[in-house]
Amino acid sequence: MEKTQNSPIEKYQKYWSAVDNSLSESVDSGYKMAVIETEKILRMSLNDKKIPGKNISQKIKNAEIFLSNPQKLAYSRAMYEKIISEPGFDISSEDTREIVAGYYKAISDIIETEPKNIPVKAKVNLFLQRYFGRFLQRTKSLVIFLFLFLLAIFISAETSTGSSIFRALVAFSQFLFYTIIGTLLKVLAIGIVIIGILYYWQKRK
Repeated sequence: MEKTQNSPIEKYQKYWSAVDNSLSESVDSGYKMAVIETEKILRMSLNDKKIPGKNISQKIKNAEIFLSNPQKLAYSRAMYEKIISEPGFDISSEDTREIVAGYYKAISDIIETEPKNIPVKAKVNLFLQRYFGRFLQRTKSLVIFLFLFLLAIFISAETSTGSSIFRALVAFSQFLFYTIIGTLLKVLAIGIVIIGILYYWQKRK
């Protein structure tokens, strides 16, 4: 692999050296290790670029805005999955070099793509995933919990056994509504304003 300025070889030189050494062994175990080492470099590039996602599949999905040939990376990773899940799976030297080339191109795209070359909509989506992804997931769980809780209150109020505790539950639900939900709505409003400002700022570039 020829070195170029700011290339993935240059950035992860010692890791690519391990890939080259494994390829030079010219044995099946070396070919497999070359692919495994290249997968590690891909994961490092995703982390360095701060691509969001709770697992590697989600991170690659979010990184597709950087990739010029995502299908090629998908093939390389499918071969990687076979290597680690099927002990008897064998690959040739030519197969290995094709797999590594697919990884190399994807890593190069991830590292070298400048923010200015990414569409505004994709930038905003990546920003939301990076900084608000977990928040939105937790908010969704909280909304579901509150819905079920309020539903339980309603059912209790309609039954003879629940009528005695209805007033206490109503008081507690009002507390939740006016404090927690009210606070969440304020935070959501602030978030919308911030996103609007960011979108406007990106459009001006």
